[in-house]
Amino acid sequence: MISKSKETRELRPGVYGPLPTFFDDNQEIDFVSYKKHLLNLASKGIVPVCSGSLGEAVHLNYDERKRVIRFIRETLDQGGLTSTPIVAGVGGSSTRETIELAHAAATAGADAGMVILPAYYAASLSADEEQIIQYYVDICEGSPIPLLLYNFPANAAGLDMSSAIIEAVMRRTSNLCGVKLTCGGSIGKLIRLTATINEEPSINGDRQFPFLLLDGLIADLTPWVSSGGHGTVSGIPNFAPLATMKLWKFLNNPHLTKDETEEASRLQAMLSKADVAAVPAGIRGMKYALHKMHGWRTKRQSIKELRRQSEDLQKEHFKMRELEARSRAGVWGNANEEGAARLPSYDAIFKDTMRGKFGVQTSAQHAEVRHQENTTA
Repeated sequence: MISKSKETRELRPGVYGPLPTFFDDNQEIDFVSYKKHLLNLASKGIVPVCSGSLGEAVHLNYDERKRVIRFIRETLDQGGLTSTPIVAGVGGSSTRETIELAHAAATAGADAGMVILPAYYAASLSADEEQIIQYYVDICEGSPIPLLLYNFPANAAGLDMSSAIIEAVMRRTSNLCGVKLTCGGSIGKLIRLTATINEEPSINGDRQFPFLLLDGLIADLTPWVSSGGHGTVSGIPNFAPLATMKLWKFLNNPHLTKDETEEASRLQAMLSKADVAAVPAGIRGMKYALHKMHGWRTKRQSIKELRRQSEDLQKEHFKMRELEARSRAGVWGNANEEGAARLPSYDAIFKDTMRGKFGVQTSAQHAEVRHQENTTA
C-alpha cells in the first residue's frame, strides 16, 4: 500500500449521516442550503458522508465532487468542528477511476472513502467472486485514505457481497477500515464478521484504525449494536438528528433506568417506522421532505421531483418533526450553526457517549450537564 499523504481523523463508532446535495434553479450546487444542513447535523455529533447514494454522486462531475468535500471541510473548521471526520463516496466504474477519486477526495479533505461495487458489468462480477475481492484489494492498496466497503445490492444491479467475500478483503488489505451493509441478512453477516474479528484479533493488527461494522438501515440499530455493530449510516438523521443521537447514546449506556429503557424502545420504534416508510420514495422522498421542512431547493435533472408524499411518508415525517421538537431540550440541547463553536467537539461527543459503557455517567445525568452547559454559555 502506498504511504499516507496526510494525517487522517479517526472514524469511530457512531451515527453517520449521508448528506443530500442541494441544487438551485440553474442546476448548480446550492452551498447556502448545504451549509445550513451540514452544520445542523455535524454540530450534534453526526459524521457527514458526502457524494454517496443520497448525495447523488452519479449526478456530480469530478470537479463538483472535490468542491463539495473541500466546502465541507472548510465549513466544519470554521464552525469549530475541526475534529469531525469526513467520509466521501469515491466509487467509480473502474479500479483506476476509483483510485483517482480517492486521491482527489483525500486532497480535498476527506478522511475516508466509501466504495460501492461498479454495476455495469454485474453479470461478469457475479460469475467470479475473486474479481470482487481483487477489486477492493486493489483500490484499498492504491488509496491514500482508508476505505469503507459499501454493500448495497439495490444500487449495484443486485450484487450482494457475502460475509466470506468481505472477510477475504479484510485479510488481504489493511487499508479497509470498515463496511456499510445495506442488504438483506445484514445481521447475520455482522455476527459472522464479529466472530472472526474476536477469534482472530491479528486480523486488525496492521490497520490504522479499528475496523467498523456499520448498518445501512436505522430500523435495526438496536439489534445491530447488541450484536457487536458500531453504528449506522442512515438517511433518517437528515430529518431527526437529535432523536437519532439520543437513541445512539441510550444504546451505548449499560446503566439505563427503566424509564430510559422504555424511551429507547419508543425511539427505535418511531425511527424504524420512518425508515421503512422512506425507503420506497428513495431520494425523491427525502428531498421532498427536506424542502417542505426547510424550504431548501433540491432538484437536478434526470430525477423528477416528487410532487407529493405518500400518506404513510407524510405521517412519519410529521412524527419526525414532532419527535425532534420534543428532543430539542434533550441530550444535545438547542444546537444550531450559529452556536456550533459552543458545542462539544466530535472527540468530546465520542468520549461522552462511549464512557457510559463503563458506568461513569448515566444518560439522565449527562443530559442535565449538557442542559446546564448550554443555558449558561
